[in-house]
Amino acid sequence: MSPSNARSPSGLLVRAGQIAREFDFGSHDARKVTAHFVEHMRNALEHENSLSQIPSYVRAIPTGREKGVFLAVDLGGTNCRVCSVKLHGDGTYSLVQTKYPIPRPLTVNPSYKPLFRFIAEKIRDFLEEHPEADIHNGDPGADLPHPRREDFRKLGFTFSFTYEQHSLAKGSVMFWDKGWDIPEAIGRDPCEMLQEGLDELEVPVLVVALANDSVGTLLTRAYTSSQDRTSARKMTTVGAIFGTGTNAAYVERLENIKRLHGRADFQTLQPDDLMVINTEWGCFGDGQDGLLPSTEYDDLLDAASPHPRQEMTEKRISGLYLGELLRLIVVRLADEKLFTMTLDPASPVFRKDGIESSLLSDIAADGSDNNSQSIAHIAGALRADNVSADDARAIQVISKAIARRAARLAGVALAAIIVQCDQRRESPTSTASTPLLSSKSGAAVRVSQKPIFGGSKVTGSSSSSRSTYRSGLSAVCRRFRAFVYGVVRSLGLGWLLRPAMAANRKPAVVSPEPEPPQLSPSSSTMTEDEDKDGRAIEVGVDGSLIEFYPRFEQEMREAVEDVLGPDYDEKRLRIGMAKDGSGVGAALVALAATMQNETA
Repeated sequence: MSPSNARSPSGLLVRAGQIAREFDFGSHDARKVTAHFVEHMRNALEHENSLSQIPSYVRAIPTGREKGVFLAVDLGGTNCRVCSVKLHGDGTYSLVQTKYPIPRPLTVNPSYKPLFRFIAEKIRDFLEEHPEADIHNGDPGADLPHPRREDFRKLGFTFSFTYEQHSLAKGSVMFWDKGWDIPEAIGRDPCEMLQEGLDELEVPVLVVALANDSVGTLLTRAYTSSQDRTSARKMTTVGAIFGTGTNAAYVERLENIKRLHGRADFQTLQPDDLMVINTEWGCFGDGQDGLLPSTEYDDLLDAASPHPRQEMTEKRISGLYLGELLRLIVVRLADEKLFTMTLDPASPVFRKDGIESSLLSDIAADGSDNNSQSIAHIAGALRADNVSADDARAIQVISKAIARRAARLAGVALAAIIVQCDQRRESPTSTASTPLLSSKSGAAVRVSQKPIFGGSKVTGSSSSSRSTYRSGLSAVCRRFRAFVYGVVRSLGLGWLLRPAMAANRKPAVVSPEPEPPQLSPSSSTMTEDEDKDGRAIEVGVDGSLIEFYPRFEQEMREAVEDVLGPDYDEKRLRIGMAKDGSGVGAALVALAATMQNETA
């Protein structure tokens, strides 16, 4: 390309089209990746040392008829959100919440104590600042200045960092991401660390559940969509996050989770025993070079990340990275002197992570004939002058290609879950017909929690935690492994863990010409219409990417259809927003914890 042509608008658009095509992710590749994901999911259900397919220990699905008031804390990468959630028992809830920014010195600190004391302080402040969340119900113990520990308010804790879960109320931090680094917390239980801070401040709150945001999203969708159900066979199967990060949870038969079969509390399994699984699908494809769609810009992003060659699916789907992919391409086009616009030397384009993924959504939503809205967005976000219509069009073409690939890869991961769910679809789904039915006892239990500081008679989670702890030697080994993982990852040497993990795992089987996974025929005796309705796959979603990016859901659906083939009925897939999933979901996990204690 000659210099004169390179500087012309047509040269810019041609180059943009070339780059956009590098992000193509066709049907053949989608089926190949799905085959790997399915095999990965099934292998990870067997091996205890897997970093994905993590058991949540949630063994009941809400129906919308649950009642109670619970506290919830959502610890994210930037903010700590404290909520009070009142479940009304009709698929609706009331939410009071406050968001508190987390001081940076607490996120990079040798000790865990300052962070968890800060969270405890904010819980105390929240209870003082929101008396409207504490509705006195006339209980004689509600006004006691020193309530008994069993009468403490119950709290679910959404911990948005990588941890290994050991029971509903216990886990261990594996490593930090999002720029955090708290070495002393590695291998420790987030619930215990938070409870320690609460006890030091004498805040009458008991941490009864450890929640993952994707699990919370699944439970929230199940609770709020209850009124839409016309068949007891319909239940929420998947909860997925498409925001700054991405992850999913789904409902699995407990008999398939072989990594738990050696535990004393899982020796007796019933055919209808279920558990919600946290897939951690962001790491699907790790260690499988050439499996996922990749460009030179993906390689540049990965090399500059804190954990190279890890979280490879995450780096192609989540909002944390899509803006950075666009930035790297804009820098390349600027270096090639193809733009008409002039970039300020201090432009965010020249700073790592300088472009937010929201810019992709803003540009994609531009419905103007002359790209005037995109021009304004680009000028503001990039600190650029003289942005031309062709500049805007080129960035728009590339942005759409990046987002389309992200949506299609998300659809592939979702298709893998659908295949896994379908192969065990004949299992009973009676859990959808009674309020948070415990699969252990088979009895429905209602928990009408007291308002904040109320005198509830429901016991805490200590008995459940004790009953689900591993033996002493196993616990020590697990804690040591989590510590080693955290240290190695924090040094950027996570790739060293791959050989050891692969040695204990069956190799993924990916056919070079995989057949599209086919849905098995129904063995139900219901009528055709009832069967078609009852086999619906309910998916609860949350996150700014799927909420605000145009066509993200549609592109995701099209990828699912590409994978599952022409016989797949697209109407089976019911996707709905599950707002406040990390808060309401944590409350629902806390409810599940108290109920599973009562039925244990």
